[in-house]
Amino acid sequence: MIIGSYNRTVIILVAVFGLLMTGVAYSDQHMKKTEVKAGDKLPAVRIEPVKYIAKGNRDPFFSIITLAKQKMDVQRKTTNPVENYDVNDFRLLGIIFDGKDYYASVVLPDRKAYTLKKGMKIGLYGGKIDQITSDKIIVKEFIIDFMGKTNPKYTEIKLRE
Repeated sequence: MIIGSYNRTVIILVAVFGLLMTGVAYSDQHMKKTEVKAGDKLPAVRIEPVKYIAKGNRDPFFSIITLAKQKMDVQRKTTNPVENYDVNDFRLLGIIFDGKDYYASVVLPDRKAYTLKKGMKIGLYGGKIDQITSDKIIVKEFIIDFMGKTNPKYTEIKLRE
């Protein structure tokens, strides 16, 4: 039985190899061959120049990472500790309602607790607290995309259940 399956495998491999070789030979026969001599003129190829308009586009030779780091370094010079950490690193302890406004209590990665209210600046990317509800905080941050433009990003920090 083993010898029979071995022979069958060899026959199949030879057949596949033969089909592949005939396909290669077939494609070589129908290739258009042209010979160029030293005195022959080549067909003219028209090359159109491309104009690059820099207005509204970022410099293609300037690193995106360097641009983002420069903007972040300018924003990091603050004395408020809630602006020195990423919003995703905050842990929401609780939300307080005093009858007219909501206040949120959060713990930062340095294990210190802070009370936040609507409109406060928090996070590394110049974010502001957009809204505080009974179970979450919504933070609006401005993130730099790959084109160097600043786009808003909304992040929710929810209470643990």
